[in-house]
Amino acid sequence: MARFRPQHAQKRIFRFAGNDTDYYPAGPGGGCIYSGPFVNMTVRLGPLSPQARPAPAANPLPNGMGDNPRCVRRDITNYLSSRFTRTEDMVTLIADSSDILTFQDRMQAVTARPWEVADTYKPAEHGGMPLMGVHAGGHQTIGGDPGGDFFTSPNDPAFFNHHAGIDRTWAIWQWLDLENRTEQIGGGTSMFDPVNSPRQKLDNLVDLGVVGDRVWRIRDLVSTVDGPFCYTYE
Repeated sequence: MARFRPQHAQKRIFRFAGNDTDYYPAGPGGGCIYSGPFVNMTVRLGPLSPQARPAPAANPLPNGMGDNPRCVRRDITNYLSSRFTRTEDMVTLIADSSDILTFQDRMQAVTARPWEVADTYKPAEHGGMPLMGVHAGGHQTIGGDPGGDFFTSPNDPAFFNHHAGIDRTWAIWQWLDLENRTEQIGGGTSMFDPVNSPRQKLDNLVDLGVVGDRVWRIRDLVSTVDGPFCYTYE
């Protein structure tokens, strides 16, 4: 297991319920990695939306693409993983989601969509959703820099372990009804799905810009054993 050089521990603010008043405890200090396969790893992009405290130095370019070398910092805490990303949370997410919108919203802990008058999967507390979904819960468990930065978190190798878990959860949900769920998509095509956002279609394009070698359609990417993919999970 990697170890981290301690830094000043601070409570990290997260908008659990659409406000700035909710928070959760930071880890025991966090800091640069000093053991394991990623010891002294350097990250160069970002930050763009840093959550780490103290915040990393600003990037020399406004788009975050300038060379800004610094160590990968983590601030791992079990506060969220022991509450929102347990096996039973994954099982509940899969078993209680009959359609892709419900699955997405439970995974993201979304309480309501802007165009809906009433949210049909809304329990009594926090609109019926957990305070945090398994997706954000994994990211916030790692925290640090760049792991806590919405735009640059893939620069921490732990990002890929976490998102493999998210992909596996989606794949298991699909396997329970392959005929009807493999090509199920939902939601809009704009960030956070605002009112009047155009609805997704299977032929919408996915352009990864400088990190992609071609443009794909959504329908090419919805199966782990079709299109460019050929893998399954045990």
